[in-house]
Amino acid sequence: MMKVQVLVSQWCPVCPQAEKVWKEASEKVPMELEVLDVAEREGREIVSNLRIKTVPAIVVDGALKTVGAQPLGDVLKMLGAS
Repeated sequence: MMKVQVLVSQWCPVCPQAEKVWKEASEKVPMELEVLDVAEREGREIVSNLRIKTVPAIVVDGALKTVGAQPLGDVLKMLGAS
């Protein structure tokens, strides 16, 4: 099963929208979904390892897939579930 990590921060205005869309997608596509705050240790490690510069950032199976908030249809397409 794919592992999806949504990296967010408290000060990010679009992060709640991205989080909501990915939670919705996780109800339609089997995945292990984690929402991580970049201010916390695990989030900081991923940001550092993948050299992520912006949030929300979407990491799928350890690789940066996209940044920003996408509409649900685009997220499902990205996951191959169109």
